[in-house]
Amino acid sequence: MKSFRLAFKRLSTGVVLLQWFGNLAATLLAFLWLQIPDSHAWEFMFSILSAGLLVFAFLGLHAHTFRLLLPQDESASLWPRLFLLLLVIILGFFIFQGIDVGRHHEPLFAGYWNSRFSAGMRSFFTYHRLVQWQDYFYDLLQWLFAALLLPIAFMGALFGMRHRIWRQSGCVYRRIGYWLVVILAGILGELISSSVVSWTPGHGTAAEIASMLLRFGLVYTVDILLWCFVLATIAISADCNRSSEAALIP
Repeated sequence: MKSFRLAFKRLSTGVVLLQWFGNLAATLLAFLWLQIPDSHAWEFMFSILSAGLLVFAFLGLHAHTFRLLLPQDESASLWPRLFLLLLVIILGFFIFQGIDVGRHHEPLFAGYWNSRFSAGMRSFFTYHRLVQWQDYFYDLLQWLFAALLLPIAFMGALFGMRHRIWRQSGCVYRRIGYWLVVILAGILGELISSSVVSWTPGHGTAAEIASMLLRFGLVYTVDILLWCFVLATIAISADCNRSSEAALIP
């Protein structure tokens, strides 16, 4: 499809490398932040200050990436843009936490539903299948909510609270291809991650350590590439004036 070629064309090596190294640095710094002691007042204050700087750097990384993918002649000031981006991330965190609550009740619901079926139907609606189907449902729900929030985060990081974010987010929502890209990227990322991480070639401590580093490096790279492709899809979908030939919906 031409839309996929447009998304690939919108990506650049600089954007991918920025996300690859930036998110890796943010993750490593977050682990280091967890090691900061807080037995003294100055250590506690340093922990609070460094946490604020880390959050600011993380938000700035993504706001800058969004701007590279969708350059703008004018945008809101920095702080409103970062604040709105932070609000969307917090909202997404609580939504995903709610979905996880549902996941934790999968065995309970599967056992109850299985007990309500007749003996003949239980051979098809088995406990295992009911758990698995619920897991698929929550995966789909998770990626649908992600697809709802991502354009707002993207446009909010460019325009702050200006009304333009709703117009351009609406343009993204109207592209069926965008929803498919987000869902397929999420499913593909989960499948590759679970398959590669659970694969344990080699024997011995050194071989296992090397294998673990290679596997996690591969998974991380694939996830970054999928994430960047989703962002590029948002960028090309946000142009409400694009011709139907270039649009994600033919």
